[in-house]
Amino acid sequence: MVYLKVAYNGRGFHGSQSQPNVRTVEGDIVQALNDEGIKAINYGFLSRTDRGVSALSNLLRLEVEEDLNMKRLTHSLKDIWIYAKTSKYLKFPLTKTYRYYLFDNGYNQDLISKGLSLFEGTHDFFSFSKYSGIDGTTRTIETSYRKVGPIYILEFKGTGFLWQMIRRIVGSVVDYTKGDLSENEILSALNGETILHATPSSPDYLLLYDIETNCDMYYDDYVIRTLKRRFNELFTDFSARALLEKESFAYMSETEKLINRD
Repeated sequence: MVYLKVAYNGRGFHGSQSQPNVRTVEGDIVQALNDEGIKAINYGFLSRTDRGVSALSNLLRLEVEEDLNMKRLTHSLKDIWIYAKTSKYLKFPLTKTYRYYLFDNGYNQDLISKGLSLFEGTHDFFSFSKYSGIDGTTRTIETSYRKVGPIYILEFKGTGFLWQMIRRIVGSVVDYTKGDLSENEILSALNGETILHATPSSPDYLLLYDIETNCDMYYDDYVIRTLKRRFNELFTDFSARALLEKESFAYMSETEKLINRD
Protein backbone atom coordinates (compact mmCIF):
# COMPACT_ATOMS: atom_id res chain seq x y z
CA MET A 1 0.00 0.00 0.00
CA VAL A 2 1.27 3.45 -0.93
CA TYR A 3 -0.17 6.89 -0.25
CA LEU A 4 0.44 9.72 -2.72
CA LYS A 5 0.12 13.38 -1.79
CA VAL A 6 -1.67 15.06 -4.68
CA ALA A 7 -2.43 18.66 -5.61
CA TYR A 8 -4.80 19.56 -8.44
CA ASN A 9 -6.64 22.42 -10.06
CA GLY A 10 -10.20 21.13 -9.84
CA ARG A 11 -11.78 23.41 -12.42
CA GLY A 12 -11.08 20.98 -15.25
CA PHE A 13 -12.40 17.90 -13.46
CA HIS A 14 -15.77 16.37 -12.62
CA GLY A 15 -14.52 15.63 -9.12
CA SER A 16 -11.75 13.51 -7.64
CA GLN A 17 -13.45 10.10 -7.78
CA SER A 18 -13.49 7.98 -10.96
CA GLN A 19 -16.70 8.29 -12.97
CA PRO A 20 -17.61 6.89 -16.41
CA ASN A 21 -17.33 9.14 -19.47
CA VAL A 22 -16.06 12.24 -17.64
CA ARG A 23 -12.63 13.51 -16.65
CA THR A 24 -11.69 12.99 -12.98
CA VAL A 25 -8.46 13.35 -11.00
CA GLU A 26 -8.45 9.69 -10.05
CA GLY A 27 -9.20 8.62 -13.60
CA ASP A 28 -6.33 10.65 -15.06
CA ILE A 29 -3.84 9.25 -12.54
CA VAL A 30 -4.91 5.64 -13.07
CA GLN A 31 -4.73 6.13 -16.84
CA ALA A 32 -1.24 7.59 -16.54
CA LEU A 33 -0.19 4.57 -14.49
CA ASN A 34 -1.68 2.23 -17.08
CA ASP A 35 0.27 4.04 -19.81
CA GLU A 36 3.43 3.29 -17.82
CA GLY A 37 2.45 -0.38 -17.60
CA ILE A 38 1.64 -0.07 -13.90
CA LYS A 39 -1.52 -1.73 -12.63
CA ALA A 40 -3.11 -0.06 -9.59
CA ILE A 41 -5.74 -1.77 -7.45
CA ASN A 42 -7.76 -0.82 -4.35
CA TYR A 43 -7.29 2.86 -5.10
CA GLY A 44 -9.22 5.86 -3.86
CA PHE A 45 -8.79 9.35 -2.44
CA LEU A 46 -9.06 9.70 1.32
CA SER A 47 -11.12 12.85 0.79
CA ARG A 48 -13.47 13.05 -2.18
CA THR A 49 -13.89 16.47 -3.73
CA ASP A 50 -16.73 17.68 -5.95
CA ARG A 51 -16.57 19.00 -9.47
CA GLY A 52 -14.55 22.21 -9.57
CA VAL A 53 -13.03 21.85 -6.09
CA SER A 54 -9.23 22.08 -5.90
CA ALA A 55 -6.72 20.51 -3.52
CA LEU A 56 -3.25 21.30 -2.25
CA SER A 57 -2.93 18.11 -0.26
CA ASN A 58 -5.27 15.22 -0.98
CA LEU A 59 -4.11 11.65 -0.39
CA LEU A 60 -4.55 8.87 -2.93
CA ARG A 61 -4.34 5.34 -1.56
CA LEU A 62 -3.42 2.58 -3.99
CA GLU A 63 -1.74 -0.79 -4.24
CA VAL A 64 1.00 -1.20 -6.85
CA GLU A 65 3.89 -3.59 -7.18
CA GLU A 66 6.25 -1.09 -8.80
CA ASP A 67 8.02 1.87 -7.21
CA LEU A 68 6.39 5.06 -8.47
CA ASN A 69 8.43 7.83 -10.04
CA MET A 70 6.54 10.99 -9.02
CA LYS A 71 8.44 13.24 -11.41
CA ARG A 72 7.72 11.11 -14.47
CA LEU A 73 4.13 10.51 -13.44
CA THR A 74 3.44 14.22 -12.85
CA HIS A 75 5.05 15.09 -16.19
CA SER A 76 2.43 12.95 -17.96
CA LEU A 77 -0.47 14.66 -16.15
CA LYS A 78 -2.18 18.02 -16.68
CA ASP A 79 -3.28 20.17 -13.72
CA ILE A 80 -2.28 17.36 -11.31
CA TRP A 81 0.92 17.27 -9.26
CA ILE A 82 2.07 14.23 -7.25
CA TYR A 83 4.73 15.53 -4.92
CA ALA A 84 5.04 13.16 -1.94
CA LYS A 85 4.56 9.51 -1.08
CA THR A 86 4.77 7.08 1.81
CA SER A 87 4.16 3.42 2.46
CA LYS A 88 4.09 3.92 6.22
CA TYR A 89 1.09 3.09 8.38
CA LEU A 90 -1.38 5.94 8.78
CA LYS A 91 -3.35 6.25 11.98
CA PHE A 92 -6.99 6.98 11.16
CA PRO A 93 -9.03 9.11 11.28
CA LEU A 94 -6.98 11.88 9.73
CA THR A 95 -7.73 15.57 10.27
CA LYS A 96 -8.70 17.40 7.09
CA THR A 97 -8.59 21.16 6.60
CA TYR A 98 -10.70 22.93 3.99
CA ARG A 99 -10.67 26.63 3.16
CA TYR A 100 -13.38 28.59 1.38
CA TYR A 101 -12.49 31.95 -0.17
CA LEU A 102 -15.55 34.20 0.05
CA PHE A 103 -15.61 37.63 -1.58
CA ASP A 104 -17.01 40.32 0.69
CA ASN A 105 -20.18 41.60 -0.95
CA GLY A 106 -20.75 44.10 1.83
CA TYR A 107 -21.36 41.47 4.50
CA ASN A 108 -21.44 42.41 8.16
CA GLN A 109 -18.27 40.86 9.57
CA ASP A 110 -19.84 40.29 12.99
CA LEU A 111 -22.62 38.29 11.32
CA ILE A 112 -20.09 36.28 9.30
CA SER A 113 -18.30 35.42 12.55
CA LYS A 114 -21.51 34.61 14.41
CA GLY A 115 -23.01 32.60 11.56
CA LEU A 116 -19.86 30.53 11.12
CA SER A 117 -19.65 29.83 14.85
CA LEU A 118 -23.12 28.23 14.82
CA PHE A 119 -21.66 25.26 12.94
CA GLU A 120 -18.79 24.68 15.38
CA GLY A 121 -18.92 21.39 17.31
CA THR A 122 -20.94 18.21 16.91
CA HIS A 123 -24.19 18.51 14.95
CA ASP A 124 -26.51 16.74 12.53
CA PHE A 125 -25.50 18.15 9.13
CA PHE A 126 -28.27 16.46 7.12
CA SER A 127 -29.75 19.82 6.09
CA PHE A 128 -26.29 21.12 5.18
CA SER A 129 -25.21 18.36 2.82
CA LYS A 130 -26.34 16.43 -0.22
CA TYR A 131 -27.29 13.22 1.52
CA SER A 132 -25.83 10.08 -0.06
CA GLY A 133 -28.31 7.76 1.60
CA ILE A 134 -25.46 5.74 3.12
CA ASP A 135 -23.44 7.68 5.69
CA GLY A 136 -24.67 8.97 9.02
CA THR A 137 -25.00 12.75 9.08
CA THR A 138 -23.52 13.64 12.48
CA ARG A 139 -20.10 15.27 12.27
CA THR A 140 -17.77 17.24 14.53
CA ILE A 141 -15.95 20.22 13.03
CA GLU A 142 -13.94 23.27 14.02
CA THR A 143 -14.58 26.58 12.26
CA SER A 144 -12.60 29.82 12.05
CA TYR A 145 -12.01 32.69 9.67
CA ARG A 146 -9.73 35.57 8.84
CA LYS A 147 -10.11 38.42 6.39
CA VAL A 148 -7.49 39.41 3.82
CA GLY A 149 -8.51 42.52 1.90
CA PRO A 150 -11.95 41.91 0.41
CA ILE A 151 -11.78 38.14 0.97
CA TYR A 152 -13.06 36.10 3.90
CA ILE A 153 -11.04 32.89 4.32
CA LEU A 154 -13.39 30.47 6.07
CA GLU A 155 -11.61 27.41 7.52
CA PHE A 156 -13.13 24.07 8.44
CA LYS A 157 -11.33 21.23 10.26
CA GLY A 158 -12.60 17.74 10.98
CA THR A 159 -12.04 14.06 10.41
CA GLY A 160 -14.99 13.69 8.05
CA PHE A 161 -17.22 15.81 5.85
CA LEU A 162 -20.42 15.02 3.98
CA TRP A 163 -21.08 15.58 0.28
CA GLN A 164 -21.32 19.36 -0.40
CA MET A 165 -21.30 19.98 3.37
CA ILE A 166 -18.85 22.89 3.41
CA ARG A 167 -20.37 24.58 0.38
CA ARG A 168 -23.84 24.41 1.94
CA ILE A 169 -22.56 25.74 5.25
CA VAL A 170 -20.98 28.70 3.44
CA GLY A 171 -24.22 29.31 1.53
CA SER A 172 -26.14 29.27 4.82
CA VAL A 173 -23.70 31.69 6.48
CA VAL A 174 -24.20 34.10 3.57
CA ASP A 175 -27.99 33.74 3.83
CA TYR A 176 -27.72 34.39 7.57
CA THR A 177 -25.79 37.64 7.03
CA LYS A 178 -28.38 38.75 4.46
CA GLY A 179 -31.27 38.06 6.83
CA ASP A 180 -32.66 35.25 4.68
CA LEU A 181 -31.96 32.63 7.34
CA SER A 182 -32.31 33.03 11.10
CA GLU A 183 -30.16 31.69 13.91
CA ASN A 184 -33.10 29.66 15.22
CA GLU A 185 -33.64 28.06 11.81
CA ILE A 186 -29.99 27.03 11.59
CA LEU A 187 -29.84 25.67 15.15
CA SER A 188 -33.10 23.78 14.73
CA ALA A 189 -31.75 22.09 11.61
CA LEU A 190 -28.41 21.31 13.27
CA ASN A 191 -30.30 19.68 16.15
CA GLY A 192 -32.22 17.50 13.67
CA GLU A 193 -35.54 19.09 14.63
CA THR A 194 -36.32 20.56 11.21
CA ILE A 195 -35.02 20.17 7.67
CA LEU A 196 -33.57 23.00 5.60
CA HIS A 197 -32.62 22.89 1.96
CA ALA A 198 -29.37 24.84 2.16
CA THR A 199 -28.09 26.19 -1.14
CA PRO A 200 -24.46 25.26 -1.93
CA SER A 201 -21.98 28.01 -2.74
CA SER A 202 -19.77 27.81 -5.83
CA PRO A 203 -17.18 24.99 -5.83
CA ASP A 204 -14.58 27.18 -7.54
CA TYR A 205 -13.49 28.84 -4.30
CA LEU A 206 -13.24 25.72 -2.13
CA LEU A 207 -9.80 24.25 -1.47
CA LEU A 208 -8.81 21.05 0.32
CA TYR A 209 -5.88 22.69 2.08
CA ASP A 210 -4.35 19.83 4.04
CA ILE A 211 -4.71 16.28 5.35
CA GLU A 212 -2.53 15.59 8.37
CA THR A 213 -0.66 12.30 7.90
CA ASN A 214 1.49 12.47 11.06
CA CYS A 215 4.18 10.36 9.39
CA ASP A 216 7.34 10.90 7.37
CA MET A 217 6.83 11.22 3.63
CA TYR A 218 9.27 11.37 0.74
CA TYR A 219 8.92 14.68 -1.10
CA ASP A 220 9.99 15.28 -4.69
CA ASP A 221 11.73 18.65 -4.84
CA TYR A 222 11.39 18.91 -8.63
CA VAL A 223 7.60 18.49 -8.55
CA ILE A 224 7.28 21.02 -5.72
CA ARG A 225 9.29 23.60 -7.70
CA THR A 226 7.10 22.91 -10.74
CA LEU A 227 3.97 23.40 -8.66
CA LYS A 228 5.29 26.67 -7.24
CA ARG A 229 6.00 27.97 -10.75
CA ARG A 230 2.47 27.10 -11.81
CA PHE A 231 0.94 28.93 -8.86
CA ASN A 232 3.10 31.95 -9.62
CA GLU A 233 1.84 31.91 -13.22
CA LEU A 234 -1.76 31.69 -12.03
CA PHE A 235 -1.25 34.48 -9.50
CA THR A 236 0.30 36.75 -12.13
CA ASP A 237 -2.48 36.03 -14.62
CA PHE A 238 -5.27 36.52 -12.08
CA SER A 239 -3.72 39.74 -10.78
CA ALA A 240 -3.57 41.18 -14.30
CA ARG A 241 -7.13 40.06 -15.01
CA ALA A 242 -8.40 41.57 -11.76
CA LEU A 243 -6.81 44.93 -12.61
CA LEU A 244 -8.20 44.79 -16.16
CA GLU A 245 -11.72 44.16 -14.87
CA LYS A 246 -11.40 46.83 -12.16
CA GLU A 247 -10.27 49.52 -14.59
CA SER A 248 -12.90 48.49 -17.14
CA PHE A 249 -15.55 48.89 -14.46
CA ALA A 250 -14.17 52.30 -13.48
CA TYR A 251 -14.12 53.46 -17.12
CA MET A 252 -17.74 52.46 -17.72
CA SER A 253 -18.76 54.09 -14.43
CA GLU A 254 -17.22 57.37 -15.61
CA THR A 255 -18.81 56.96 -19.05
CA GLU A 256 -22.20 56.43 -17.43
CA LYS A 257 -21.97 59.94 -15.94
CA LEU A 258 -21.89 61.40 -19.46
CA ILE A 259 -25.32 60.03 -20.30
CA ASN A 260 -27.93 62.75 -20.68
CA ARG A 261 -30.69 61.60 -18.39
CA ASP A 262 -33.09 64.45 -19.17
